[in-house]
Amino acid sequence: MSNKLEIRPLVGFGELKFGADQSDVENYLGEPQEIEDLPGEADESDAEVWNYWDQGHTVFFEKDMGNKCTCFETDNDEAILFGKNVFDLNEKQVIELMETNGYREIDTEDEEWGERRVSYSDAVMDFYFEEDKLISVSWGVMIDLENDQAEWPK
Repeated sequence: MSNKLEIRPLVGFGELKFGADQSDVENYLGEPQEIEDLPGEADESDAEVWNYWDQGHTVFFEKDMGNKCTCFETDNDEAILFGKNVFDLNEKQVIELMETNGYREIDTEDEEWGERRVSYSDAVMDFYFEEDKLISVSWGVMIDLENDQAEWPK
């Protein structure tokens, strides 16, 4: 099961790669428990969001990109990042793990609602903490906003 829960920055989640069709995601994760439409901001496209509440995953599909998978989010305690159970790590340990694996474009912010966000633009990843405990990870594919194209993994 851990192979299925491997966070792969800029690539995907387990064997699923960014750019996967909705049918590929359904074959891998099963039927979502909830599907919702997410309107985009002024410079973003609309997305369809598949929620897997029991598994702790959310999958985002960009409508302007042919409903291809462009982002994952998980709060599953068994998720693995670079061989480590990421939800066992505190903020300092996550930063060390990312730096050890070559990601250094870090930005942090304390959100209005109380969470602390640690982001890596070079990995297209956000880590959300509450009181130094990781509560969710979100990661996506690089998108060229000027040309509205994604850099799909090979």
